[in-house]
Amino acid sequence: MGQRQKVECACGYRSSVTIGGGMRDFQTDSRFPHYCKTCGLVDVNVQATPLQCPHCQSQDVAQYGLPPVSLPGEGRPSVQWGKCEVHRTGNLCPQCKQMTLEFKEITMMFD
Repeated sequence: MGQRQKVECACGYRSSVTIGGGMRDFQTDSRFPHYCKTCGLVDVNVQATPLQCPHCQSQDVAQYGLPPVSLPGEGRPSVQWGKCEVHRTGNLCPQCKQMTLEFKEITMMFD
């Protein structure tokens, strides 16, 4: 089951991301937030090879939850999908470039 989550930063940046996939296509289309140097926060299909930005097709994307776009976060609450995991706090904001982006509550679930 997939979900939409709010993301927010103290600088005023607000957006939402898709995590996971639907019941019918999760094995070929599962999304997880990544950082694209050109486009910022994007939902990348983690089932595709190679991983690439859905907007500019750049393969220069970094998964949220891993350095350099997320701080280590042992013991902090996190969001998971398969082998991908991102902690709710300590993530790179695409607007202010500080590690202050937070993954907030689920706004919608789908399957």
